[in-house]
Amino acid sequence: MPNFKNRQSAEILNAVYRNAEMAYEASNDVLKVCKNNDLFREIQQEQTRYKNVAKNAKSELLKRGASPEQVSPFGKAMSKMGIAMKTMNNQSGSNIAKIMFNGTSMGIIDIQHAVNRSHGAEQQIRESAERLLERERDYCENLRKYL
Repeated sequence: MPNFKNRQSAEILNAVYRNAEMAYEASNDVLKVCKNNDLFREIQQEQTRYKNVAKNAKSELLKRGASPEQVSPFGKAMSKMGIAMKTMNNQSGSNIAKIMFNGTSMGIIDIQHAVNRSHGAEQQIRESAERLLERERDYCENLRKYL
């Protein structure tokens, strides 16, 4: 096993990495069609944070001798197609906020699930994931004003 106290720590880091990568890619796709300047800035700021979160999780995994679990090409393609379909006829700020809200909510569920089943994970990694979850909930709250 790579240099982790247990496999549960790696599971949390991989969940964080996968979700941040997916959120970064989805943000990029959504920003291409977002015409609401305030919402654009909100998503862009979050996108930068997603990039940093993914980079840090990947770095921690590699530092400990683990390979980051990539989002499947199929998953990425489905996300791209879903965003394209949902924004084809409706590029309103409300619709874009809804897309981001729903995607962020799915990420929260995935990371929370990893945390909930990883009680033996290293405390520092669990606490970091909990802080990320709190930030994601705050982001959802910020998106509500655009719905």
